[in-house]
Amino acid sequence: MPNTFFGLTIGASGIFASNAGVNTTAHNISNINTKGYTRQSIVQQASYAIRVYKPYGAVGTGVALKDIEQSRSEYYDERYRKSNAHCGQYETLESYSKLVQTYLDEFNTDGFITEYNNLFSTLNSLKSDPSSEVKRQQFVTYMSSLCQYFNTLSANLQKTQNDVNEEIKSSVSTINTLAEQIASLNKQINTIEASGGTANDLRDSRNLLVDKLSYYADVSVDERDIGNGVTDYTVFFNGYQIVEGYSYNTLNCVARETDQKRNASDAEGLYDLKWNNGNPYNPYEETDKGCIKALFDMRDGCNDSYEKVVTDAAGNKSLEIQADSFRNSSYKGIPYYQSQFNQFVTVLAKEFNDIMAKGQLKDGSAATDTFLVSKYNVKDYVTAANISVNVNIVNDLSRLPYSYDVDRGNENSDLYKDLYALKEKNTIKSGNFWDALSSLVSEVSVDTKRTESFTKNYSNVLSAIDTQRNSVSGVDEDEEGVELVKYQHAYELSSKVISVMNQIYNKLIEETGL
Repeated sequence: MPNTFFGLTIGASGIFASNAGVNTTAHNISNINTKGYTRQSIVQQASYAIRVYKPYGAVGTGVALKDIEQSRSEYYDERYRKSNAHCGQYETLESYSKLVQTYLDEFNTDGFITEYNNLFSTLNSLKSDPSSEVKRQQFVTYMSSLCQYFNTLSANLQKTQNDVNEEIKSSVSTINTLAEQIASLNKQINTIEASGGTANDLRDSRNLLVDKLSYYADVSVDERDIGNGVTDYTVFFNGYQIVEGYSYNTLNCVARETDQKRNASDAEGLYDLKWNNGNPYNPYEETDKGCIKALFDMRDGCNDSYEKVVTDAAGNKSLEIQADSFRNSSYKGIPYYQSQFNQFVTVLAKEFNDIMAKGQLKDGSAATDTFLVSKYNVKDYVTAANISVNVNIVNDLSRLPYSYDVDRGNENSDLYKDLYALKEKNTIKSGNFWDALSSLVSEVSVDTKRTESFTKNYSNVLSAIDTQRNSVSGVDEDEEGVELVKYQHAYELSSKVISVMNQIYNKLIEETGL
């Protein structure tokens, strides 16, 4: 049976429990603005009763502090991380899509439109006077300016592709660091909890790292109890196991060789990814989500096709677009727009060159200089990056054809009539040159609007889920204020119990007896 001083033990247990409640509440309040912090609360229960050989059978022994637990929902964690992966994907696509749109909007500016119209206006003037040196010079100048627009556009797109490539490298470094930190926390948490403790704050740190990791890919977590307070914590990254217990896998960036280019116009040294164990990482899976998926879509996306250099029997090279749903991402990324502009300038060069090749110089000899060529090598194939007016013609206008038949003099203006007719001729995708450019501008605008819409929608969803998650795990000032007062009163009452018991024992010991 309990001894005479048993009441002090009961009062002390109440003080200890209330003190733990006050300290836990204070911990919550102090971390009210800490990102990733989860509200904690004490779990208490009545202590085991002591059997006494009396009619009432047993007496209570006070309160016991069982645990300090977190108020966290795995359901909301999972939903948050899936939505965060969507946000990471579309925020990245939106950012780079807007940049590409900015480049293509150049075709809507006064500068390009003026140059384009001036080119054909000059050709219209040359119909009546093909020998005008002023008009011939203007024609070459305007065409050179137009070529420079495409050179600059292609250079900007390739620079953006390189920027995306570097962001892939940077993101991979961040992913590897997060994986390492999660594995390290797994060990720290198990060390503490195997000794009977609860590593709540370390668990918060780990969950925050997993949240950050979910921005880059679709992340899922599997935590299994393996006994003695130890758990096996595994993290999956787009289906790949990136963390298992205390070990982790890393992604490595491997630069492609020149002969491994996925598209002929790709920049040099683009990265592919491999796991540290040598297994490949496929970033083009349609079911994947996250920032990494978006970066590869933007960098490599060529709409289920790829750009290839083809050499004919005569040794002449040209670019062709070939369908291939496995080689690249199906997204319309930078390579897609590069290939579209390459096709455009290829047709532009062919149309102008075919007409010019039939012309004669002023002395009646056949024209021998190809009009539009690669500025690096006149025998190379023409792309948006290298299209240029033949330097021989730029330096010597006499090399520019006058007409189909110079013997007929100014009356023979058919050559420049044919060149001017290219303005309205259906040459690309059943449209003229301007229709093709306008179509591309509209295409990137539609894609950008779509990414903006998805970004906004998923951001709203993420915000709503975060609000729901915080309603469970977040710290509320009013609730913690109530908890603080509750534990304060409990502490005071437990102290009162001890004070009363002290008075009883004082009476018993000092004032009772012979």
